Amino acid sequence: MDAGVGKLLDRLEQLGIAENTLVIFTADNGMNMGHHGIWGKGNGTFPFNLFDTAVKVPFIARWPGRIPSGKVTSSMCSHYDIIQTLNELLELGASLPEDLPGKSFSKVLLHGADADNHIVILDEYGASRMIRNREWKYIHRYPYGPHELYHLAVDPDEKENLAGNPDYREIQAELLCALQKWYYTYANPAVDGSREAVTGFGQLRRPGVYSQGKPVYATDPKYQK
Repeated sequence: MDAGVGKLLDRLEQLGIAENTLVIFTADNGMNMGHHGIWGKGNGTFPFNLFDTAVKVPFIARWPGRIPSGKVTSSMCSHYDIIQTLNELLELGASLPEDLPGKSFSKVLLHGADADNHIVILDEYGASRMIRNREWKYIHRYPYGPHELYHLAVDPDEKENLAGNPDYREIQAELLCALQKWYYTYANPAVDGSREAVTGFGQLRRPGVYSQGKPVYATDPKYQK
């Protein structure tokens, strides 16, 4: 992957179009590399986990002469902001749907601004949904839980689950209300993951372990033998 990105950037230079080309490197998920005792992303556990190590993704943008190099920002932005960002940054002038979520973070890229683009960041995986701001994170699992609440300002590693604690009942209810309102506004009921029986242990396959040309999983009795 690293070599491929390098070849791409070199080719843009060779063609003389590097300064006219915005390159974005990102991903669709993070990865627990032993964090929380998990190896894998959100489906490395069941119910699915939404730890920061599983949901935070890399985002690197390169545009010589436009985006300053060597800048790192802690601004809270999301993938659902990208289409508005490109529309503004590239001056496309597209007429985007009014009910589309997200906002442009072009100022973050162009000026290294360090400002929250949203009050919250939202994520979901099957029936697990998450709402997060700089101070708090709440994970709600439909229909029955278990739910999770973390005070990120003092517990950035998400070690102490405060969900159900009477002392934090108000903040949990507030975050749940905001989460449900956001998904009520933007989710399509026809493809709503919270209503689907999404299951699985996606990270239990061991590399190189095959039987008759098919991968063998840790839950398979053949593997356990």
